[in-house]
Amino acid sequence: MRRGHFFLAFGLLVLGALGSPVSSIHAGPAPSSKKPLTQVPLKKAQVMAEWAHDPSLFTQGFFFEAQDLYESAGLYGRSRVIKYRLGEQVTAEWRPGEKYFAEGAVLAGETIYVLTWREGVVFCLDPRDLTLKETRFLPQESWGLTFDGEKLWRSDGSDRLWPHSLSLASIGGPINVRAGNKPIKYLNELEYDPQSGLILANILGDPRVAFIDPQTGQVKFFLDCQALVQKYAPKITEAVLNGLALDAEGRLHLTGKLWPKILRVDWPDSR
Repeated sequence: MRRGHFFLAFGLLVLGALGSPVSSIHAGPAPSSKKPLTQVPLKKAQVMAEWAHDPSLFTQGFFFEAQDLYESAGLYGRSRVIKYRLGEQVTAEWRPGEKYFAEGAVLAGETIYVLTWREGVVFCLDPRDLTLKETRFLPQESWGLTFDGEKLWRSDGSDRLWPHSLSLASIGGPINVRAGNKPIKYLNELEYDPQSGLILANILGDPRVAFIDPQTGQVKFFLDCQALVQKYAPKITEAVLNGLALDAEGRLHLTGKLWPKILRVDWPDSR
């Protein structure tokens, strides 16, 4: 087991939001009650708008392209990728099949890359209708994915982010994510912000979003979403904050696994 990974198998666990058993998922530690690191600024998220979100989606990837929102959802037998607009119906959907656990996803060029958890497969989809273009292979565990305009960045649940070319070849070594000298483990869903040049990362089981300098691996600040989690998250362990999407105007949208809402948030001095 890699450093920083934490796995939990749920057998015959019935979630009210799903209405049927959850086969196998990965889960992180319970949200920490410890005080945030004093050397890293902590900014509080403020909800500016909200929309309904399908509470059956075990959200893993979340991103905008123009007005369209794309979302990948995990769980064996329930994995899918969908395309829709805020507050509107799904316009396209793709499912990888029973034996795949879909993870992070991102659009790079003319292709949506969809990771799988432990299957070592990356599905390449057409963003127009989510049809399968090709299948590639990446024999590492994968959680989150984003694209900075040149490189794909992948998380694997540890404190590392891995750079890849569009061919999925590794580009050098990973960056180690730190807040001061403290490793930040359980890095999960990712989003690249072209305005700041930072990578945003969910931390599994933690209500903070890390804003990471990809040049150094240092967390520049945390976005505190504790109040949002307390208000909007279903009261089940699996319903963690996981979903980061910046729209065309650079506004941040959040959701979580099995959440009933998508939130647009702001924070002091956000731009």
